Amino acid sequence: MTAPTAFEGRTAARATRWSAVSVIGRQVAQVLFAVVLARIIGPAEFGLVSAATVYATLTALLLDQGLSAALVQRRELPAGAAGAVATLNVAVAVVLGAVTWVAAPSLAAFFSEPELATAFRVLGVGLLLKALAVAPRAMLSRELDFRPVAVADVTGAVTGAAAGLAAALGGAGYASVLAQVLVTDVVVAVVLLAAARGPVPGLALGPLRVLLPFSARVFGANAVAYFSRNTDNVLVGKVLGLEALAQYAMAYRVLVIPVQLLGQTVKRTLFPAFSRMADDPPAVARALVAGTELVALLAVPAMALVACAAPEAVELVLGPAWAPAAPVMTVLALAGARETVFYITPSLVSALGRAGTTLRLELVSTGVQVVGILAGLPFGILGVAVGYATAGLVMTPVFLAVQRRVTGVAVGAQLRALLPAVTAAAAGSAAYLAAASALTGTVVTLAAGSLAFAAAALAVLRLVHPAAARRATARLRQVAR
Repeated sequence: MTAPTAFEGRTAARATRWSAVSVIGRQVAQVLFAVVLARIIGPAEFGLVSAATVYATLTALLLDQGLSAALVQRRELPAGAAGAVATLNVAVAVVLGAVTWVAAPSLAAFFSEPELATAFRVLGVGLLLKALAVAPRAMLSRELDFRPVAVADVTGAVTGAAAGLAAALGGAGYASVLAQVLVTDVVVAVVLLAAARGPVPGLALGPLRVLLPFSARVFGANAVAYFSRNTDNVLVGKVLGLEALAQYAMAYRVLVIPVQLLGQTVKRTLFPAFSRMADDPPAVARALVAGTELVALLAVPAMALVACAAPEAVELVLGPAWAPAAPVMTVLALAGARETVFYITPSLVSALGRAGTTLRLELVSTGVQVVGILAGLPFGILGVAVGYATAGLVMTPVFLAVQRRVTGVAVGAQLRALLPAVTAAAAGSAAYLAAASALTGTVVTLAAGSLAFAAAALAVLRLVHPAAARRATARLRQVAR
């Protein structure tokens, strides 16, 4: 029997556990804040928040340039590499902040909303805080030391959400998001810099020459992925208006939840782990199959439940004003399940040193996705959601083929890893819909339907896929120790 790698033992379990704490704690705080804020200010003003979020995501991408991935992926780093990356991050933040200050009125005019200019300028000034956290986060991730990362992310998210909520209750409206972002970034930067003890920016930029070839390809892939994941939001805001964007963006958060909670957790752990086991193809293959099966079991049934329960959940949590978001949420929940399962692919390919393949994959995926979104745009936000989801289904065979090529794991084996999750989700969905058709009342339908879903899904796993259920339980117990 092949000896387990470090990834397959306690180091990986501990890293995964703390990565999960980091991602889950941050996302729970942010999602709860967004839901409460949406309830307070309503769809019209929440559209401003959604437009500002698109910008904040773009600037975070531009700050990194793929250098953090290069710090993690490279087996041996030249002296001063982390300090050089920190210097470049700070310099880019200053330039981006200045450009944002000048361009803010034009950005606001794009969305036909002058109030956004102030929001863009505040976010631009705050970029320096984000920049200070990039290099220390990468160095801690390189060592699979996710405990301080978890402390930073959870503390920052909770503190930021509290500050934002206080501002919202004080009547700040959409501007409460600015308070939430700035407070979060201050806390995260301070904690990470203290935990990693730097790195200290310096004037010696020579080490960047070693990192830039890889980081440029990663940055290209990330830029294309950003365009892919935000084209729908930009087009909805520009063509259909900010209130439509608010409805779509709230539903889109459902897609993001599994990607962030599960996909990010797995990515944070598997990227450095795959990078270290690149010379051990059997270990890579085992990790791919095991990771796919576990992520699918956690994501697919959960998102199928959200898809079924969206009408009741939206009415109960957000209120009647958000009713147009419910059918969009149903479609995007299913898209989120698929996206979460294949979130591992770019990390896998890049970790094995094939960042060029990652870039090509993202280009193809983006092209297909843009076509789907444009085809659905004339039919409103539901049409955009259907186009987005359909594009993902079209790309699924491509992702399977790429994973087969880089790991040698047959497509059939990958599909078998997905089968337990898919059959459990199908059985649970049928049970929920049957219960919903026989019941009345939002709370009663949501509660009884959810229980029926869980009972049916667990029964299928226990009776039809007992081995997969045991493996998943064992892996979760290992992580929880």
